[in-house]
Amino acid sequence: MAPLRALGPAVLDTVRDMPYTEVASIHSEPTEPLPYYERSITLREFPAAAQDKLVELVGPDSGTTLVIAELRALGGAWDREPAVPNAVATRGLPYVLLGVASGEVSQEQRLKRSVAELLDGLAPWQGDRRVVNNLAPEEATDGAAIYGPERFARLVSVKKKYDPANLFRINHIGLN
Repeated sequence: MAPLRALGPAVLDTVRDMPYTEVASIHSEPTEPLPYYERSITLREFPAAAQDKLVELVGPDSGTTLVIAELRALGGAWDREPAVPNAVATRGLPYVLLGVASGEVSQEQRLKRSVAELLDGLAPWQGDRRVVNNLAPEEATDGAAIYGPERFARLVSVKKKYDPANLFRINHIGLN
């Protein structure tokens, strides 16, 4: 970390050795259980217009109620196909945008609306695949749309080969 710290003053430096019992604090998220709602989309690009829209939606004057609006840069090694194929659906997509809202269970619709406003606002730059980890149940019904047709076909063939009795049938992407 020394070379990074030498680049200039840190806005926030939380890198340190920590016991495993503190791992839940790494992202400065609450460590106690609470209701939340999250969704994400991939972005095929992030031009200046998208940047402006993101600032409009979650910047200091936005009035957003989101607790997390996170733009994850992908690419690099993440984009390279491994020697043994896997199910990573985001190869070739440079960004993932995550929105998280938290509050009382009675506020479920408001929480969902907050996340939807963020993702809908960036929809003009949305990629053609999804991150399976952060989908709402109603979004997770079309495995081919999530993984892309080739990856999904491979997943289905693996499922048929290794689970012909359909023992593992409770999933949300249609691998039955």
